[in-house]
Formats: sequence, structure tokens, C-alpha cells
Amino acid sequence: MTEDEKNMKFVLELALLGLGFTSPNPCVGAVIVKNSRIVGIGYHKKRGDKHAEIIAIEDARGHLEDATLYVNLEPCTIFGATPPCAPVIKDAGIKRVVISNRDPNPKVNGRGIAYLKENGIDVIEGVLENEGAFLNRFFFYYMKHQRPYLIGKIAVSLDGFIADKSGNSRWISGDESRRYVHKVRGEVDGIMVGKGTVEKDNPSLLPVSFYSPKIPARILVAMTPFTNFAYKIFTNPGRIFIVTSEEANWCVPKELSSKVTLVRVKVSNGSLNMHEALEQLGSYGIQSILCEGGSYLMGELLRHQLLNEIMIFYSPIILGDGIKVFGGISLDINSAIKQFKVHERIEFEQDTMLRLIRYD
Repeated sequence: MTEDEKNMKFVLELALLGLGFTSPNPCVGAVIVKNSRIVGIGYHKKRGDKHAEIIAIEDARGHLEDATLYVNLEPCTIFGATPPCAPVIKDAGIKRVVISNRDPNPKVNGRGIAYLKENGIDVIEGVLENEGAFLNRFFFYYMKHQRPYLIGKIAVSLDGFIADKSGNSRWISGDESRRYVHKVRGEVDGIMVGKGTVEKDNPSLLPVSFYSPKIPARILVAMTPFTNFAYKIFTNPGRIFIVTSEEANWCVPKELSSKVTLVRVKVSNGSLNMHEALEQLGSYGIQSILCEGGSYLMGELLRHQLLNEIMIFYSPIILGDGIKVFGGISLDINSAIKQFKVHERIEFEQDTMLRLIRYD
């Protein structure tokens, strides 16, 4: 590992501290090095706070002349919630900037790098580029497509079922795995389930066993209206989006009208148009969604190539029969879906989690 890679690895570790806190902003860390010694560090803590570069510069005051700044995302040149960073970097006397990724925001993309170069600063791009892209995959995908990055979460028996033949799924996965999922809930902007999951399991869909910096929106996919609004998902705090058909006749109780938003989409071949739904959810600023089922919804998302990532928790139990992972999908070996590749494997006390990412 080169010196630049070593320092950028530390930058990414710092940036990770902001995960879940910075949305809709990306996670950014910064390290300032002079003569092979770290003299300043910083990370973006939450939206509206100082950017990582500014915090690192303030931390390194008095040691900035001819120093190198390591930052995982291109410094900006635009005024947002805070002033731009690139001019501050120039004025600080920093002579070299090392970056993982360009900022995909069309207002920034390449402009920060060009500004630094025009002012005599040496800029190195692409150091630990893949690691940086994974860290900010929600932000990058949203900036490119204007719809949320979608993760499917699945807990499955060794023989491939998400519930027994009676529909009981509590609990296939172990305590440690479920705690990890609660952590992920606190990192995304929304949590999605189908109507059947709400009616059968009455989940809260909140990160209750892990501290969350925010309450993620709950997203319900329901072709037909609920007649009962006493489920936890309605009584707990937080915003609710209901993806439903254009024709469905909903009667949302008055006390819920301020927190419930209907996302009406077309129906094709008996199914809701989830591509259209994701685009509408993106217009509300939802950058990332964790889908937790059920089987039919997961199958629809997979069939229409809308899942960007799958977190699949394999538990060492055998059911013999039950509900399969992806409802409504039956393919032969030649037409099998092959875009997903293993990104990482995590061993928990009881289960093994594979994170699969789709590469088109």
C-alpha cells in the first residue's frame, strides 16, 4: 500500500463516522499531511455543519504551508448550506490535494478540481476510488439517476426459504444479524415493505435496537387500501409513503393526513409500476431505501432490475418447505439473473451475510 493509499484509507474511516448523519449530503473525511506526519483531521458530521476539509484545515492551523490534503470527495466551488471549500484550500497554502472520487453533483463535477489546478495546486484523483464509490453509493446513484439506491434485505434458511409453510419467519436470523439490520435502517432514508408484511407481522420498521440519527421514512407498497390504520407503522412517528395504484380509493384518517403521502403509479400486468414509484420517491429527496419484503415485492423488484444490492443472511436452519425468497420468478439456468457479484461476506454469531451488488 502506497503512502497516498494509506492516508486515504484513514480518510475513508473518518468519512464513515458520518454515515446516516449527513444525508442528503455525502460522507466525507479529510486528512492533512506535512512531511509524512498528520497535522489535521476532520469529517463532515451532519448536513449544515462545516465540511470535512474546513475542519481539517482549522485543525492543522499553523502547519498548512506546502502540506497535502487527502479528501475522498472533490472539494466544492458552490455555495450551499456552507461556503465552498476549494477557495479555502487555495488560501490555506496547501500545494497538493489527493482525491478518491469526483463529485457527481452536476453543479460540482470537475469544477473543484479545475479550480485547484488553475491555482497551482497539484491534484491526484482516483486513490482508493472503488472504496470511495462504495461508501457514497447512495449519493452517487441518486445524483446520476434521480431515484433511490435500493437494497433488498433477506433472511433465509439453508434450503432457501424466508418463512415456513405457514408464513412464520420469526426468527430465521439470529440476534446479532437483526441488530446489524437495525444499524442499516438508521443509515438509509426509507424502509420499504409490502402490504402483506404489514398485515401479517405488524412491524415498526424503526431502528429500535441501534441508535439512529434520524427516523427513516416508511414506504408501504399496497395495491389496495388499508381498512385498518392501527398498525405500528401508522402509530409510530415518522413520515409514511404509500405506493399504490392511480385508481385506488384511499380514505386516510384525518389525524394521519400530515404524515402520509400517497405515491400513485400505473398498473401493468397486474403489478404496480415500481420504476415510476422510485422516481416519484426520488423527487421527495429519498436517496436510499432498504426493502425488507415480502416475497412478491422482492420478486417484482428483482424481475424489473430495480435492486442495486442484496443483503442475504444465511441461517443454519433447514425448513424443508416454505415461502421462497423471490415470489413470481422461475427461470432456467440459461436465463438466470447473473448481474450480482459478491462484494463482501460478514460472519455473525449465528449467520453469514453476503452483500451482493449488481453490476450492469
